This record gives sequence, structure tokens and C-alpha cells, in this order.
Amino acid sequence: MKTKFDGVVKVKKQQVERIENDIRKINKSILELNREIEELKDSLLLFTLPKTGTFNKIKQIKESQNIIKNQIQNLENQIVILQNRKNELLNELKKANIDYEKMKYLQNEEIKKALKELKLKESREIDEIAILLRKRDES
Repeated sequence: MKTKFDGVVKVKKQQVERIENDIRKINKSILELNREIEELKDSLLLFTLPKTGTFNKIKQIKESQNIIKNQIQNLENQIVILQNRKNELLNELKKANIDYEKMKYLQNEEIKKALKELKLKESREIDEIAILLRKRDES
């Protein structure tokens, strides 16, 4: 049964689904970033300082370690940014869900009202038919 709320309910549902998809994408990105961090930490553990060699060799190893540490820090910063965005989206999702449920409720109420009117109309028609049949039988 069509109501005046059908379009609004559809739009609100699409909005909720879009936000949920965005949250899923962010969660996936966070997992990938965490995986990259773990890989970088593992590679950092593979570095060993040589017992013999030139100062330049030690300096190169330290620089490589610092580069990896900076990469880890950048990835962690990206995770923080994504977590903040995720929190914003969760708040939006709450509001969107509330709006969606409101519109859905109004749509259901409109359907109930229409069904009630339909039953009332049907009842009147049945009464009218009964009256006509009774008059016909009396004559």
C-alpha cells in the first residue's frame, strides 16, 4: 500500500545504509593500517647493530630504523584520524536511524489508518447490501 511517506522512508534507509557502508570501509582501512604497522614493527625487529663495521654502516641502520619508526607514527596518526571520523559517523548513524524509524513509524500509522478506513468502507457496503437484500425479500 502506497503512502506519502514511501519516498522519505526510502531516502532515510539509503542514508542509513550509506553511513553503515562508510563505517565498514573505515573499519577495513583501520585493519589494513594495523596490519601494516605490525609488518613494520616486525621489520624493525630484524635490524641488528653490527658488532664490527664503519660508523657509516651503523648510521645507515639507525636512519633506516628512524624511517620505519616515522612510518609507524604516520600510520598510527592515520588510524587516529579514521577513529575520529568513525565516531562522527556513528553519531550520524544514530541520528539517521532515529529519523528512519520515525518515518517508518509514520508510514505504518498511515497504512493502519488507510486499512481502518478501508474496513469501515467495506463494512458500510456490506450493511448497505444487507439492507437492499432485506428490502428485496420483504417486497
